[in-house]
Amino acid sequence: MKKLLGIMLLSLLLNTNAYSKNTQLVKGDFYQDEIKWRHLTYKLPEGKWEYFYKTRWSVDTIKLSCIEFAQTENKIWKAGYSICEINGGGQHTSILGMYLVQGLKKDKYDNCTLRPEYFYVKLYTRGMAMNCFKTRHLDVDKELNFPDDPEAESTFYIRKYLKDNNLVTPKTTLSSYSLFYSPNIRDRGIAIAHHINPELYGAPKTLNGQETQSEYHRNNIENYPIKKDFMIAWTAKKAKEHIIFENYMKAKNHQKLDFSEIVKNTSDTKNDEGIIKKLENLNELYKSGVLTKEEFTKAKKKLLN
Repeated sequence: MKKLLGIMLLSLLLNTNAYSKNTQLVKGDFYQDEIKWRHLTYKLPEGKWEYFYKTRWSVDTIKLSCIEFAQTENKIWKAGYSICEINGGGQHTSILGMYLVQGLKKDKYDNCTLRPEYFYVKLYTRGMAMNCFKTRHLDVDKELNFPDDPEAESTFYIRKYLKDNNLVTPKTTLSSYSLFYSPNIRDRGIAIAHHINPELYGAPKTLNGQETQSEYHRNNIENYPIKKDFMIAWTAKKAKEHIIFENYMKAKNHQKLDFSEIVKNTSDTKNDEGIIKKLENLNELYKSGVLTKEEFTKAKKKLLN
């Protein structure tokens, strides 16, 4: 009996180690589909992603780690994707939770309440548990060179990556952000950010990159119906992905966000990928000369409307 128990235990350990093996991330290498990082599995957005940076920060037992990926197209920055984990090491749970909740509610520069530059926001907090989702536009020049937060450190390595690769940056990016933390479910909080150059996904050319003057700003977007439809499609797509994220993080029903006003069918998580993907395909057909500008514009309007 003891021998049988020993064999079962060894098998369990071997299977656990095999399951939890992380993807070996090498700077400059490309990854697609799923990766495993810090013993959790993440599905990267479609395409190949270059891994280019890792951030580490710690105070006492609280540790923050982030990994950064990028996509480019013809020497133009196309998209960015980052995954961050904050971990209290089993200690200081109340301090970590309080810090995160206060940041999501009241951070001066970037929180999870509906600010003018945000397009869509949902936030749940209760005790030390939290669930945040938002989409917005970003003024790229401002974010890289004149960020609101004077202590922001993220711009240095991004500027270096852009310079080293001689990349052209867009005037505006569209971004989504998801964060979930519930210490009673997992001992770590996970945040995922996805940024895209809308022009390379089929959206009309950006006219003004300045944050407050952008066509994607909530105060202006009604004047640009095609871009508004694109932003709604992008938000719905990312909201559906957030639903998958909630389930993977084992969020309880009362912790889940209500996307009913923007997601028509929460059971179909792939429907809205169609709009963004079809726009991207139309854009490729136009750039390759298969479609004329008039045909491209007509097809795009029909798809978005």
